[in-house]
Amino acid sequence: MKKFILIYIFLIFASFSFAEVSVTPYGAAGVVSGSNFLYEAADKKILIDCGIFMAGEGDNLFFPPEVLNADALILTHAHLDHAGRTPLLLDKGFKGNIYSTPATKEIVLNLIANRSGLDLISRRWYWSANQAQKAKDFGNTVVIHWTDGCASGIKNIEYSESEMLSADICAKENIKFVLCKDCSKIEADKIAKRFVTVEYSSPVAIFENITFELLNAAHIPGSASVLISAENKKVLFSGDLGSGFSRLTGTFNPPSEADVIFMESTYANDSQELNFESYEKFQKDLAKAISKNKIVWIPALALNRTQKILYELNLMQKNGTLSKDVPIYSVSPSANAATNLYKKEIENKTGNWFLPEVYENGLLPAGAKLQPVRNYDKQMVLISASGDMSLGMSAGIVNKLIPKKDVFIMIVNYVRPDSNAGRLLAGKPLQDGIKSKAEIKKYDIFSDHPGFEAVKYWLSNQSKSAGVYLIHCEKSTAQNMKTLLEKEGRTNIFIPEQGQKIICD
Repeated sequence: MKKFILIYIFLIFASFSFAEVSVTPYGAAGVVSGSNFLYEAADKKILIDCGIFMAGEGDNLFFPPEVLNADALILTHAHLDHAGRTPLLLDKGFKGNIYSTPATKEIVLNLIANRSGLDLISRRWYWSANQAQKAKDFGNTVVIHWTDGCASGIKNIEYSESEMLSADICAKENIKFVLCKDCSKIEADKIAKRFVTVEYSSPVAIFENITFELLNAAHIPGSASVLISAENKKVLFSGDLGSGFSRLTGTFNPPSEADVIFMESTYANDSQELNFESYEKFQKDLAKAISKNKIVWIPALALNRTQKILYELNLMQKNGTLSKDVPIYSVSPSANAATNLYKKEIENKTGNWFLPEVYENGLLPAGAKLQPVRNYDKQMVLISASGDMSLGMSAGIVNKLIPKKDVFIMIVNYVRPDSNAGRLLAGKPLQDGIKSKAEIKKYDIFSDHPGFEAVKYWLSNQSKSAGVYLIHCEKSTAQNMKTLLEKEGRTNIFIPEQGQKIICD
């Protein structure tokens, strides 16, 4: 009899164990980047995001076994800190499908085809020995390959001694290598076969007893919050949320009630005073600079920020505040690849990436050129990545433009205080001592993240007692957000740690 009772108790306990729903952050907990959450329920493991860590925030090359053994991956959107390690995940043995909106799929594959994330994978590389010799003699860049298809076109091939990272082979050979675009396209095509696309607000039974729904987050095209249900528990992942003032993607609707919420708090402790009139300030300042025959330089993030700026210039042409005779250049290859993808969608009208008026107006201003600029002595509107002037094309342009009095710099994204843009905004010279004579201003209206009022709106359907875990932010930011939410009457606000298994009860 005792044995029967013990077995009965064990079975009851086991049934409760199997009914457990949990979430373990492996990124974006206590730090901004590296979004990667392991959701477990009904004997299944589902990853939410697989993002790259920014410098100093985590190890981009490591995945714990439970992440590699997950059954599926859901991507909230295409930004690298949410999707950038997807190629590495697959290379290390992940076997599941990748679920996303159609727009996220297309943008992710576009980024991979343009080399993003592929530098994290160790390979046996090969390259032209002739190109390598020229690189050593003259400092040329050498294309590095890894798929079989390119070998037939190279007469004298050199190979790496073993599998290694591209950064390591660059250091070993003392050559600046760049990943082959043909090989990158082959990788993107392989990864495309793993995607399953899901429209907004269309519940999907991903596994038996587990369903999920993607909700428009209005952050960038295709961005989504994820509402996932199992074992009578609803868990909501915000992904990255928009500011509510995007001319491209509009705003989000507050999601339905969930039991547990993982919410981005990247800048949401800030009281951003944003409104659509802020665009008028940007337009007036730009038009004023043009009237004074100045070069207008707009350093901008390659994905979505550059396209928002191009669309704003398009609207200025349409309302007559910017002449079509003023040259407009977007000079960063990565930004231009994304712009061409946006442009293709607007022309083909295949989905719901953008607000209806964007499809009607088109994206690009008349005469805009997506190409490099050789001469910085004539008037133009110049857009380059990165947005903080410390990387990419912007890093090469900054020393050419900031010594000039006839330059007006418009900062349209968050910048680190120690970046080139951060130093200039603070009135400091660059780290190499170069002082700026250019005028510089910052415009927050182009932000792709919510302020506190937008966060409150997003949470408006949620119970005050629901568990809310603050993610995608530094610990100090999370603590500030926790205080603000508690003042609003919310009673269960938590700041999770990476690797902490959270039981969603």
